[in-house]
Amino acid sequence: MHLLTNKTAIITGSSSGIGKGIALLFARLGARVVVTSRTMSQAAQVADEIRAAGGQATPCPFDLGDHGTISGLLAAAREGSGRIDILVNNALSRPSIAPLALQDMEYDRLQEGIAANLTNILALTAAAYPHLKEAGGTVINIGSAVVNRHTLGIPLYTILKGALAQTTKALAAEWAGDGIRVNQINPGFVRTDAITAQLGISSDAAKLMIAHFTKQHPLGRVGEVEDVAVLAAFLASGEASWITGSVIDIDGGFSVQGATFS
Repeated sequence: MHLLTNKTAIITGSSSGIGKGIALLFARLGARVVVTSRTMSQAAQVADEIRAAGGQATPCPFDLGDHGTISGLLAAAREGSGRIDILVNNALSRPSIAPLALQDMEYDRLQEGIAANLTNILALTAAAYPHLKEAGGTVINIGSAVVNRHTLGIPLYTILKGALAQTTKALAAEWAGDGIRVNQINPGFVRTDAITAQLGISSDAAKLMIAHFTKQHPLGRVGEVEDVAVLAAFLASGEASWITGSVIDIDGGFSVQGATFS
């Protein structure tokens, strides 16, 4: 239960879904967690939940669409312990990459999606570099299994997650000499409480969606938040000290299922 003791971890987009699951587990494993959301109130709710369970948490507003929020996030992370050991790039600006054919996407919409879901992730990671170097820290990028087996209708999402995978490999090579490890997790479809809120659909429709995606995963179920959180905790810990530049699929076989021969 002390796998991450004395570590300070920033988990972007951690007020719900996979990010929240990672924040809760990291706190249980001893980390001081910086919980982020676009609104302070949502981040504070999760931070309060962590503290009520005996963990350490600091809420901080952070918006992928606003480059100006990066400096405040890094300052909040260092305020308590003076260090940053772990950066989990989980946040996603979903409205800017809504399902839309690339040829139908206006330039401003395209630019917005790239800025929020790639440029500002790169900017945050670069800004965190000196702190991660000082701590001998680690970066974990949350990608998607769609980079291996494209899901039709979300081209920009797939393109940007593919770019994130290349970022992972490039930075792992660039920063290895500085003692910084960089890895990526590619989840398949994961059941989260945020599904209905994010997609704006009824709970019955969400159940139908989960049933549909269950059939797409050969192991016979969709993922749970805890599946991803446990892998993230391992990669953030000293137990994974010889792992860097890895892009790890955790998708119930979604990426490797074969076509029927006959």
